[in-house]
Amino acid sequence: MEEKTFSLGARLEGCASFVRNGKVPADIGTDHAYLPIWLVSSGIVPRAFASDINEEPIKSAKRNIEKCGLSEKVTTFTANGLDLIPPDDVDDIIIAGMGGDNIAAILSSAEWLKNPRYRLILQPMSRASNLREYLYRNRFEIKEEKAVCEAGRIYTVICAEYNDTFSEYDDIQVYVGKLYSADRHAAELLRKQAGILRSMADGYAVKGDPENSGKYSALAERLENYVDGRKTWWQE
Repeated sequence: MEEKTFSLGARLEGCASFVRNGKVPADIGTDHAYLPIWLVSSGIVPRAFASDINEEPIKSAKRNIEKCGLSEKVTTFTANGLDLIPPDDVDDIIIAGMGGDNIAAILSSAEWLKNPRYRLILQPMSRASNLREYLYRNRFEIKEEKAVCEAGRIYTVICAEYNDTFSEYDDIQVYVGKLYSADRHAAELLRKQAGILRSMADGYAVKGDPENSGKYSALAERLENYVDGRKTWWQE
């Protein structure tokens, strides 16, 4: 097998850190299949699936897989989301590099994910709060979350698992998840989110909606307090 000639970058490294040793992952929207190749060739997982909705990325993925001598260990699909992923053969589901709403739509099309055997590893490029809200509403508990910096931009990587006893959540969790404000990248994300909430509060105030204005203003203040106090929402 040829030595890997690529690096994952911070976003995919963050995803890789949540993949369980010895489990079988499926990388949805795999593009060049760098992550499945890296996971298998590093010995973290015995095999993997790689799926993409477009044919050209899958052609590129196949070339990379063959170059690394992993054609028998990394299986590729051209498919929409999780459509062709065999539920009985996978454990960890990775969806990275998409908007939060798109990731939520993919998850919602696969009811079989509502099983604690699966781990979701999600890296939204935008609307992370929408994705968290989807997860909470559908009883997926966020077990861990980390902020990473790539090309000067901060992203979050979410690790979640289904928990049918998980039903209640605080509004603040949608915006914080499990980010630790003591981490500088997480703190930057939280401050940015607080600014967005303050803008929302101002918008509602202009519209003459004091109830929602007050709601989002209070959420923004809570986020700012977490950053300033180096706390997380569950330490309140």
